[in-house]
Amino acid sequence: MGNCSPSPRRGRPDPTPSPSPRRTGSSGGNGATTVSPYALARSPSVSVSVDPDGDAAAEDDKGGVVRVYGSDGCPVAWRLRVALLYKAAAPLHFTPSEAAPLGRPVLRLSAADPELCGTADELLRHVDARFEGKPSVAPPPQRPATRASLAAAAAEEVAEMVRLQHRSAERHLEGVAAMLAEMVRKGGKKAGGKGRAVPVEGAEVRRLGKWYGDAMEVMLEHARMEERVLFPDIQRASFPGVCDKVQEQHGKHLPMMNGIKEDIKTLLTLELGSPLFHEVLVNLAVRLKALQDHTKEHFKEEEKDMLPRLESVRRMQREEGSVADKSNSGWASEAMDTMEMTHSKLFPFFMTGLMPQEAMQYLDLVCRCTKNTRHLVSMLRSLAERLEDANPSIIHNNPTRLYEHLLVKSP
Repeated sequence: MGNCSPSPRRGRPDPTPSPSPRRTGSSGGNGATTVSPYALARSPSVSVSVDPDGDAAAEDDKGGVVRVYGSDGCPVAWRLRVALLYKAAAPLHFTPSEAAPLGRPVLRLSAADPELCGTADELLRHVDARFEGKPSVAPPPQRPATRASLAAAAAEEVAEMVRLQHRSAERHLEGVAAMLAEMVRKGGKKAGGKGRAVPVEGAEVRRLGKWYGDAMEVMLEHARMEERVLFPDIQRASFPGVCDKVQEQHGKHLPMMNGIKEDIKTLLTLELGSPLFHEVLVNLAVRLKALQDHTKEHFKEEEKDMLPRLESVRRMQREEGSVADKSNSGWASEAMDTMEMTHSKLFPFFMTGLMPQEAMQYLDLVCRCTKNTRHLVSMLRSLAERLEDANPSIIHNNPTRLYEHLLVKSP
């Protein structure tokens, strides 16, 4: 799981080397082990303020700062950092330290709390216990697996992945539609009630194209994942009608998506604020609304007709001996691996389409299903850097606003 390295633009590390930590051997509850309070006290610190009021210094004086110590390549430390940013409950300081016990990160929830070392789940449970409320960052306890439950667990993992990808796509389309509606309103508004319309700026059109283009890429990767990983075995499990209908819908959506993309390109060639520009803008809003309606209906049908059949499919795979990875996460891992852009360059974009609790669920899936530690670290780092720039109220109430905010800041 993720990496602990700070963004180089944040904070000035103290050159004092970090002493090696000593373990006390006592338990901090929730399975974690307390660490000597002197072990990491002089490590260089990098601050990331997630205090809604931005008064990190005052909080530090009161001992209310959360501290995470860990290696630059430690995925657990990166996951802690992302989880704490989603919690947005207190200022956060990250401290690079290669001397963490057993290579694991160390968590200190306040100056009055001991320094804790443990697994990701143990430390995340401490975060939930210390900062109550949503989102819950620790995954639910795993039930003992039985042979009969293995297929159900693997199927539910894939179903959860698909549902969360649906939610992200829906919200990003809603965000694009809201941005487009504002452009239509702005372009049709008369300055002072008369004269020419207030022109839409070219930068707005480019941002609209960027947002829609990213959403389209995620949706296309999602469809390809279903067609390559899920549909073949669903067909073999004697459910051919389900896949035929879904694939037919995929075929209808592609021309709609490409048409909207071309309309946005056309806008960039027209005179801003001209009658023709406004006409194309209005028609674009109509076409996007049609795509939204089709997409929502399509996702609803998939979740109703396809996802409940996944357990039968997984049982068939096990009976045939075609399951290469015996872990529950093998199937979801195979599906995620086919979505390269979504789980690399577009990962922060994808995650800004999820509400905080959904984001924690998907983050848990990603951390269990991503076998390449360096790749996982890169994903979590990119997400942390986006969250560090965000107002916590945006993350908690309307995550796509975060993406819109970042679009405005981008050149």
